[in-house]
Order: sequence, then structure tokens, then C-alpha cells
Amino acid sequence: MKDLASIRRRALALMREAIAMLDEAGEDRAAIHLQAAIDTAERKAPLKPGEEIADETSAVPPRTDLPADPALVRAMGGALAVIASVMARQGDVSLDEIANLLGIYAAATHETSANEGLIIACWGAILRDVAEAQRP
Repeated sequence: MKDLASIRRRALALMREAIAMLDEAGEDRAAIHLQAAIDTAERKAPLKPGEEIADETSAVPPRTDLPADPALVRAMGGALAVIASVMARQGDVSLDEIANLLGIYAAATHETSANEGLIIACWGAILRDVAEAQRP
């Protein structure tokens, strides 16, 4: 029998990764539709008139032009995810805690450097996705 919850979590993680690639390619419209699919899969109700999206992570704005190489940012985020996974396996700290701390650090860094804050926020999002994919 297939573990449907695991398959669902993996599909959501892949869709989030695809959104990052679509954003990088400037395909905003496709990314918006994919986000709608994620919201549907997560059973999120549409916003009512006057409602706003709650910012769950930090005060970092959604996107600016980064002088950094997006592939390098993703690679470093992946390496950070591996290191954080090993730390979490040792029982000292959870991936969620590391992701939250990176979110706080990203918001603080954004005050002095918007681009650095955005890169750190990206790494926090990668860790959050890995943590979600590892949940039973």
C-alpha cells in the first residue's frame, strides 16, 4: 500500500521548488497558478475581500533583483539543509528551529542589506521545505 501522505508531501515540496525556478525564469503567471495548486492541495480557503496574507516567516520582501547567481544560492541552501539535517538527527536542534532562526536572521540582515536578507530567507525556506518533507 502506498503512503499517500508521504507522496502528497513530496508533491508539495516539488511544486515549491518549481515555483522558485519559475520565479527565476521570470514566469510570474505560471508561478501564480502553481501557488494556487499548492493552496488547493493544502486546503487553504481563498481570501475574503479585505483579508491580507499573513507573513509567517519574516519581514523580507518577496523578490528583488539579486546580484548573486540563483544556482549558487540554491546549492548553498542545499548544503545548509544537509548540515542542518545531520544536526537535527543528533537531537540537538530541529530543522524547524534552524529554519525559524534563519528567518529571524534574514529579517535582521534585511535592515542593512536587502539582497543578503533575501538570500538568507531563501535558505530558511529551503530548510522549511526539507523539514516538511521529513515529517511522518
